[in-house]
Amino acid sequence: MSALLEAIAATLIGGIFMLTIITSIINIQAIGVNLNQQIELVETSEDIVSVIESYLSFVGAGVADSAIINTTDSSFTFSYADSIGSARRIINIGEETINDSKQLAAYRDGSTIPSLGPFQLSDYGVEFVYYDVNENPNPADSLIRSVQMTMEFEYDTYREDIDRRFIRHRIRIWKYFKNLYL
Repeated sequence: MSALLEAIAATLIGGIFMLTIITSIINIQAIGVNLNQQIELVETSEDIVSVIESYLSFVGAGVADSAIINTTDSSFTFSYADSIGSARRIINIGEETINDSKQLAAYRDGSTIPSLGPFQLSDYGVEFVYYDVNENPNPADSLIRSVQMTMEFEYDTYREDIDRRFIRHRIRIWKYFKNLYL
């Protein structure tokens, strides 16, 4: 009888041990997938920022006046020309709401199809703060010489049923409009 009890106890302890190992493996897999998603989000957001910075480097290029068309906390519209005397081009970079989520997109020349995006943003979204020559915030459009752009991208996690969280990556860039100084 004691051998039977020892066998049952050993089976029970072995089962608990096996359950612990399986749970650990599942958690390690979820953490690994979340880490890969974080790396992918960081790489993608850095690529997006490099394209946005290249767009912002066009502000006022080839345009004598009214380079900055519209400024809000969540969007920025400006113009440039490919060469002096050529037709003006207009770029609008900003936040929009699609299917109840914030998205970042850039449009060219009034097109309804984005030339960049849309990209999923967190609830923070995107924020523009504009500065004049003396670094005073929020001047009139004609006095703007630089911008601080803050955006936060997000990505769903792997295990929504256990612990639903979003992976977020916030980036802040400063861009000085050299063409407006010339």
